[in-house]
Amino acid sequence: MQDVVITGIGIVCPLGVGREAVWSTIESRQSGVRLLPHLVESGCPVPFGGAVPDFEPKQYIKPRKSLKVMSRETQLGFTAAELAWDDARLDGADIDPNRIGVVLGANMFRSRLDELVGLFRMAGADQQMDCSRWKEGMREVYPLWMLKYLPNMTACHIGIAHDCRGPNNSLIQGDVSSLNAIVEAANVIARGHAEVMITGGASSLLAMIDLVWHGGARMSRRQDDPAAACRPFDAGRDGAVGSEGSAVLVLESRAHAEARNATVQASLLGYGRRTEPCATSQQPTGQAISQAIEAALASGNVPASEVGHVNAHGLSTQEDDIIEARAIAETMGDVPVTAPKSLMGNIGAAGGAAELAISLLGLQRGVVVPTLNYKKPDPACPVHVVTEAQPARSPVVLALNHKLTGQAVALLVST
Repeated sequence: MQDVVITGIGIVCPLGVGREAVWSTIESRQSGVRLLPHLVESGCPVPFGGAVPDFEPKQYIKPRKSLKVMSRETQLGFTAAELAWDDARLDGADIDPNRIGVVLGANMFRSRLDELVGLFRMAGADQQMDCSRWKEGMREVYPLWMLKYLPNMTACHIGIAHDCRGPNNSLIQGDVSSLNAIVEAANVIARGHAEVMITGGASSLLAMIDLVWHGGARMSRRQDDPAAACRPFDAGRDGAVGSEGSAVLVLESRAHAEARNATVQASLLGYGRRTEPCATSQQPTGQAISQAIEAALASGNVPASEVGHVNAHGLSTQEDDIIEARAIAETMGDVPVTAPKSLMGNIGAAGGAAELAISLLGLQRGVVVPTLNYKKPDPACPVHVVTEAQPARSPVVLALNHKLTGQAVALLVST
């Protein structure tokens, strides 16, 4: 993968819109997690999260009529893609449309409740649900409703906007989606099927349907201090924090980037993807995480001692942090570890791409981004957590994502 490089970064997350806004928030050590008025008013058991501040999609989405068929997640993803496109200076690059594609990670997109009110009023008349009236009730739903909430629509809109006729794909694999998407996009280039790929993810864990469905399971209850709620590897952690956002990278073959005099921001070195059999029990041991790390180091031919820091999944739950910390310690030793979820919460399917982007922004300035809210070490999490911005000992970062059903992804990148 050493001939695949990153030439553009676009990020839209609870820390801000665009790389400069995001970095400014990181430098000021501000959290993107806050009380959200609509969740407070609804009586939601977890009334806080990481929402994108001051987001105005009309500034980025053209034609504007496309907004009618774009969910919130697609709006965020499209915007991040526009920022990445501009960052890579692709306008006027004279790229063969057949040699540019899109691969994005996504969650299942959840409908806004107000779009379903007419349907449920029709089918649930007299406070009694009558499924025989469901078909009739569907007439009350916006005719293009499904086009808003298919999880592949973000990649489709980006491809249409930039006439990308190469491979177009969407991966819906929970928290490992966007790192897997980056790996797949890089492999498309390595296989010779494209010269440029737009990749990353767009997702949200703040949809009311999601929040009601999960009932706040495994979520922090620290609503008295939302900014301190996400505490990866800290002894006082009490659960994850949901958020929304997108990060999109432009990948190119090194030869293509050099031919057009593009600025190479980072190089992809290697990756590892592993699974352990725990989909039913949802009690992973960390075996897949360790194996994914080892596979990434082997494929990139990079010894653990040359990795400057690990960008950890750092979900802030008791169980996940323990197995991840042990896997990192066993395979990487006393490597510096940062956990960007402490800054913005868990974006879900787009989290890996957003967290990697944050590490790259730090490395471009020669520093490792600090972890917020790490106050008291947990003996069960034997990792060296970075709590203050510190000089990077190496330009190489290992990005990690994993999930309860046993999947793990490790991606090795160097600036």
